[in-house]
Amino acid sequence: MIIMNRNIKENIISILESNKGLFISGEKLANELNVSRTAIWKAVKNLKEAGYDIHSVSNKGYALSKETDILSSKIIKNNMPNYSDKFNFLIYKTVESTNIIARGMAINGAESGTVIIAEEQTSGYGRNGKSFFSPYGTGIYMSIILNLKKKKFFNRSLITTAAATAVSKSIEEISNKNTQIKWVNDVFINEKKVCGILTEGAFSFEDGRLEYAVIGIGINVHFPKNGFPKEIDSIASSINTENNADIRNILIAKILEYLYEYYFNNVAFYDEYIKRSFLIGKEVSINVDNKDYTVKVLDIDRTFALIVKFQDGKVDRLVSGSINYRGV
Repeated sequence: MIIMNRNIKENIISILESNKGLFISGEKLANELNVSRTAIWKAVKNLKEAGYDIHSVSNKGYALSKETDILSSKIIKNNMPNYSDKFNFLIYKTVESTNIIARGMAINGAESGTVIIAEEQTSGYGRNGKSFFSPYGTGIYMSIILNLKKKKFFNRSLITTAAATAVSKSIEEISNKNTQIKWVNDVFINEKKVCGILTEGAFSFEDGRLEYAVIGIGINVHFPKNGFPKEIDSIASSINTENNADIRNILIAKILEYLYEYYFNNVAFYDEYIKRSFLIGKEVSINVDNKDYTVKVLDIDRTFALIVKFQDGKVDRLVSGSINYRGV
C-alpha cells in the first residue's frame, strides 16, 4: 500500500508538472491513474503537507503553481534523456547531512548511482569539517554513491574533478553565466563560491583499495531569503536571484548526466576542467599535511595534480591540499 501511494503521488506530480498552472479535475486524475477520487484527494493533501504548492478549487480541480521548484525524482528523471535508468533517488525534507546518510548506505552495499537529496541540511559540512550553509528550498544538497568493490581500476582524482566539471558545465547551461573551478573542486561565479564538493570514501584493510566513494555536492541556487551568514556574505554567491521554476531539478539532471559521461563512460573532460581553472599564475596559500605554504600555481597536469612553485624556488606536484583563496 505504501508503494502504491508513493506511485500515486509521483504520478500526480508528473501530470500536474506537465500542465503547470492549469487545473485538472480530480475525476480526470482518478480515471487516468485508475484510482478513486478519494485516493487522489488524500495524495494531493499529502503532497501539500510535503511542501508542494498545489492549488485546489471546487469544480476546477488541482493545479501546480508555475513558481514551484520543489525537488522531485520524477521531474529530475524527465529531464535526463540519456541515463535516467542509471540513478535511484531518495529525497528528504530535512536531514543532518546527505553525506552521512549516503555513507551509511554505502557501507551496507548500496549500488552506484544511488542519490540522496535534501531540501535542507542542519549540519552540512565541507572539507576540514567546515560548515556548509544549507537553508531550506534554496539550494541543491545531494550525495552520490559510487560502489567501487567490483571496479578493477579507477583513478581517484577523476571522481572529484569529474563532479566539479559536471557542475560547472551544468550551471553554465542553466544560467548562461561563466563558471570557474578552484582546484580541486569548488565552483565559482565572478570569484564568489556557489558550489562546494566533498568526496569521502572507505578503504579495505585487506588490500588498501577504495571500496566506495560518496560525492557530496552543495550548490547555492537561489539567493537565501535572509541573505548569507555574515561570515560568508562577502565570499559566497548563488546562481540566480530569481525563482525559476524547476531550476534545481533540471540542474540535478544535467549534473548527473555529465557525471555519468565523465566517470562511468570515461569521456575525457580535462580540457573542460582546465579552461575553467582560475588559479594558474596566481599566488595562493595552501595547507598540505597541516602546514601552510605560500605558492605560485604553475599548472594542473593531466592527472589533475597541482604544479606549484614554493617560495624557496622548489617546484613540486601536489595531489592533495586545501587552498585558501580570499577566505574560501
